[in-house]
Amino acid sequence: MLNSKKKVLRPLFESNEGIHLTIYLRNDLDFADLKSQLQNAIEQASRDLTPVLNHDQQTEFFAPLRALLLDGGTMRHMKGNVGLFRNEKSFRVLSIPIELEPACHLASSFHIKPLLKWLQCDQEFLFVGIDESSASLYQGSQTSFKPIGTLQLGPRNELWTGAFEGLRDWINQLTKNSITRIFLAGPPEATEAFSSQFKRRSIHQDTIADSFHPEDLPRLCELIRRTLKKESQELLEDTLFEFRLAEDEGRARRNIFHIAKAVVRGRVKKLIVTDELCIFGKIDKNSGGLAIHPFDLDHEDDDLLDDLAQLVLGQGGEVVIASRNEMPKGRPILAILDDDPWALEPTRSLGPS
Repeated sequence: MLNSKKKVLRPLFESNEGIHLTIYLRNDLDFADLKSQLQNAIEQASRDLTPVLNHDQQTEFFAPLRALLLDGGTMRHMKGNVGLFRNEKSFRVLSIPIELEPACHLASSFHIKPLLKWLQCDQEFLFVGIDESSASLYQGSQTSFKPIGTLQLGPRNELWTGAFEGLRDWINQLTKNSITRIFLAGPPEATEAFSSQFKRRSIHQDTIADSFHPEDLPRLCELIRRTLKKESQELLEDTLFEFRLAEDEGRARRNIFHIAKAVVRGRVKKLIVTDELCIFGKIDKNSGGLAIHPFDLDHEDDDLLDDLAQLVLGQGGEVVIASRNEMPKGRPILAILDDDPWALEPTRSLGPS
């Protein structure tokens, strides 16, 4: 099913009880180096957990990670960077096809900023190519492109009935309950007839060529990927512009202390955070009060930028990931509040504004 990536990642976003270990490994296709990174991460996490888990508990907690060290096949065949997610109930291994820095995080929830960046940068899409005799369906992303199947079309007077209805049903099965981009290529009368089959607002269609031949696939796939990359960048630019407008209206915050209070009150519509900085500490989820630490003190400390992003997502808000140089004055976090004007607190500052 399309958007399966979001469904796969959702349990990681929502998990927030007990000990959570997140490990990111940079995969340069050097298996020995990959194993060394994992071994170092296990040793670091073991040291940090010594005050709270005894020897037997640690043995059980780290068992799937140590098994991964002994299993040469799993990581050896992973093409992207690697994310490992372990809590007391589950263990997940993901191939993550974006740039990331090796890291090891112990906290009360998983560290998800790299996953959010992955979702933002690597959108999934469908492509439908229609020629004189068939309609072919493909599923793709920035890192993959695969055929789903082909339906044969009858004579033109039948082309716009049963065949396209079948293709519509096929796509609806793939995209159930998800927002979907479909790119089309084919004769205008055929693509228009195909488009008329859809009434769901969550289906967004773009015609990128007025003809289709299978040999066009590499060129068309690259065109789609360039389009989605451009839109991803435009999303950030549009969000920063929206932030400036909201600031003029008093609906924006730059101060992490003020933002935390707005988040726990459910007042943050959009959060913009950098993926190049961690601010360690703890958040009081009732008051929004923050305790900021100069470094990661214990297994309960987490990156506050990451924690605030998870809270906003859980409230149905939007999170946008940006690099530090894309943020105004290098700020680590920005927030756009909802449309109901409100005074967060008196003008007394709790930190740099």
